[in-house]
Formats: sequence, structure tokens, C-alpha cells
Amino acid sequence: MESRVQTWLQQAKKNAGWLMFLGVVEIVAGVLAIVGPLAAGLAVALIVGIMFLVAGGARLVGAFKADSFGAGALTFLWGVLLIVTGYYFVMRPGLGLESLTLVVTMVLFADGVMRVILSFHMKPVKGWGWMLGGGILSVVCALIIGGMFPVSGLWVVGTLVGFSLMTNGFTTVSIASAARKVASVAEAA
Repeated sequence: MESRVQTWLQQAKKNAGWLMFLGVVEIVAGVLAIVGPLAAGLAVALIVGIMFLVAGGARLVGAFKADSFGAGALTFLWGVLLIVTGYYFVMRPGLGLESLTLVVTMVLFADGVMRVILSFHMKPVKGWGWMLGGGILSVVCALIIGGMFPVSGLWVVGTLVGFSLMTNGFTTVSIASAARKVASVAEAA
């Protein structure tokens, strides 16, 4: 049993370097996305478009594999919609980016309104104020992004992707650092 633990600790320490490296790469990618949000946003629009094309193709294949037209009709229509949307995103990534910005705006607004409503239902419970504040902040962000549209399409998606990459990177670096520290302490013991 002790040899298994020792092997695991050695692997954790060995892989911590790779995790640390990958975390730093994510942080750098996040900073680049924040510095160049338009390029990052266009890249996201292209990737989403390609994913829609692939998913649409898979839906069409699934529709033709259905036993009857009735069972496959909705799948066929969904596949066509995904392919048309994917084509639109790939051929016109700027318009795809604007579409993604509108979706982000609507999601932020709806999420904010729902959290505000839910916070009042939770009011006596500790932490309801945080939910209320987060909901209000989401609504305010949605109103700012929507009020700046279409200009906000130039920076919203890329900036959000950048922040996401940075936070994931910092999380990965923290985990790698903790794994390295735990492995070193355990080896010393």
C-alpha cells in the first residue's frame, strides 16, 4: 500500500510541472484574448460555426437513419438549422460574433432577472443579498452590452473568453502548486 502511495506522489509531483505549464499557457492565452478581443471573438465565432456544421451533419445522418419520416422530421429540420447557422458563422464570422453577443446579452439579462426574483424568495436565508447583488449586476451588464450594441460585439465575447481562460489558468496553476507541495511534504515525511 505504501508503495502505491509513493508512486502516486511521484506522479503528482512529476505531472505538476505539466499542469503548471498548461496553466501558464491558459493565462497567456487569456491575456491575449483580452488584449485582442475582436480576434478572439472572431475565432470563437468560427469555432462555433464549425461545431454547428458538424452537429448539423450528424443530425442529418441521424434523421436519415430514423425508421420513418415522422420520427426523423424534427431531427432533419434541426440538422438543417444547425448547418445553415454554422455556414452563416463560418462565412460571416463578424455577423456570427454579433449574434453571439446578442445571445450573451439575453442570457445575462434573463439570468439576472431570475436571480433577483429568486433572491427575494430566499430573503431570510443567509446569502440572499449576494444572489440579489449578482442578479442586479448581470442585468446591468446586459443593459450596458445591449445599449452599446453593435459596438459591444467587437469586445464582449473575446473579453469573456479571455477572463475564462485566465481564471482556468490560475486555477490550474494553483492545483499544480498544491500537488507539488503535498508531494514534497509527503516525501519528506
